Amino acid sequence: MIPALLVALREGVEAALVVGIVLVYLDRSGRRALKSYAWGGVSFACVASVAAAVLLQRWAISEDGFEGLLMLLASALVVTMIIWMNRVARSLRRDIEARVEAYAQRSTSAAGWATPWRWP
Repeated sequence: MIPALLVALREGVEAALVVGIVLVYLDRSGRRALKSYAWGGVSFACVASVAAAVLLQRWAISEDGFEGLLMLLASALVVTMIIWMNRVARSLRRDIEARVEAYAQRSTSAAGWATPWRWP
């Protein structure tokens, strides 16, 4: 239970960091109207996470096998994230702000619905 809590806490802090950078940038650049879209994305992610947890709870899957598979997947993701962060940590904030600026220059609704999954 504790390891799962620590992983969830770490991932939550990382997500909060990115969301915080986006919100602060929108505030500083005078695009406060777009903050509702950012919070909408956060809300959607939370609802999708709870829905996935409920679905996984209802399916009759071998818990030990599923946990093992997810632990292997999580460890691979953590290793690749560490390697990626080592390369881009110094310019991450600047890159996020540049991409937010590029999307924010569109009309309000287009800027709000810009697809973050297209970000490399």
